[in-house]
Amino acid sequence: MGGWIMNKSNVVLKGSLSFINLGEMLQILGGNGSTGILKLTSLYAPHPGYIFLEEGNPVNAENGELQGQEALNTLFGWMDAQFEFSAEPISSQKLIKKNRMELILDGLRMVDDGAVEKLGRASVQKQSNLITEDESDLPLVRGPLIDYIYVVDEEEFANGREIVIQEKYGNWLWVVLKGTVEVIRLMPEGVSRIVRLGEGAFVGSLESIAEKGYMRNATVVAVGRVQLGVLDFVRIYREFVNLSEHLKIILRSLDKRFKQITTFCADALMNHMHMADVKGMKPFITDKFNKEKVFMITSGQVKIVRKEGRQLVELCHLSQGDIVGNIPFLQTSHEPFAAEAYIDDAFEATEIDIAVIKEEYDNLSNTLMNMAQHTATCTSVTTRRVVDIYKKYADE
Repeated sequence: MGGWIMNKSNVVLKGSLSFINLGEMLQILGGNGSTGILKLTSLYAPHPGYIFLEEGNPVNAENGELQGQEALNTLFGWMDAQFEFSAEPISSQKLIKKNRMELILDGLRMVDDGAVEKLGRASVQKQSNLITEDESDLPLVRGPLIDYIYVVDEEEFANGREIVIQEKYGNWLWVVLKGTVEVIRLMPEGVSRIVRLGEGAFVGSLESIAEKGYMRNATVVAVGRVQLGVLDFVRIYREFVNLSEHLKIILRSLDKRFKQITTFCADALMNHMHMADVKGMKPFITDKFNKEKVFMITSGQVKIVRKEGRQLVELCHLSQGDIVGNIPFLQTSHEPFAAEAYIDDAFEATEIDIAVIKEEYDNLSNTLMNMAQHTATCTSVTTRRVVDIYKKYADE
């Protein structure tokens, strides 16, 4: 295995994993929908490692005799490796079926848990800069590089100060410049602490761009002193309203998923698990509706569920106007590879040409694209929290 010959003229990105970790690198390549080979070399490894990407998603990896996800997991432990990304068509087998965020979360967690050997001088340091566990055991999600062109003002918030308040109206959008904020849900039984957001992450939602008088669905508070950048809402709004209807529907449906999984996470933290009842429903993945397509629901209901043992954990409930299927450039740890979709008898849908949408998506501003990617990332992270809570709940 290995020994892949990369065309040096196709190398478009190179650097060191001591500066940017593998999870962040995969996020960058994923956000750009890149196709090609990521080669890793380390003084502490006898041979290079390779990750093969198609439209931003890892489809195979090699590390010596290891292939597929097993090989990819080991590469997360390469701390001081040098990397080169060659943009070129790939002919590797597609051995990896999980979506990008699921793979990143698994790999980083295995490094933190000691299940993957760390190689390099930086092995004594914590590698997981993209998504980490802070001292409170909450996931900490950081965003991509900040596009300061869209930052029109800066605000500072003292420790414990509320930035947005659940069930209050507002459309302001921020990006975290320095520090950390915490997303919480106020429940009748108490406070559900969902996730923490670090530098580059966004405060505010995609739906708040489109909907006047938007009601916040969570409270966000400062953890220590926090510096936020106020985003140019008018500029983002003008870009959003000029998008095609299908891309707007995709972004709003993505935001709806994030809200629902946040609600399910808040409920789960209060020991109210949402178990899916799919009686009378049937699997969505059939010969007619396959794993490579994207559909807009025109009638009926869809439940997205994760199978854990003999139980089905509900992740979200979709209906008319929502999107179901595989969007390769907006991975959520949901269907078709990390979860299943069940449809009722009234279900009907129309196919969306995702290639056309991808072309439009690639021309978004950095800020709007980053907001979409951030929403997908937070959906994946919160989904993982729900599943982990269920596993703990089931073991007790």
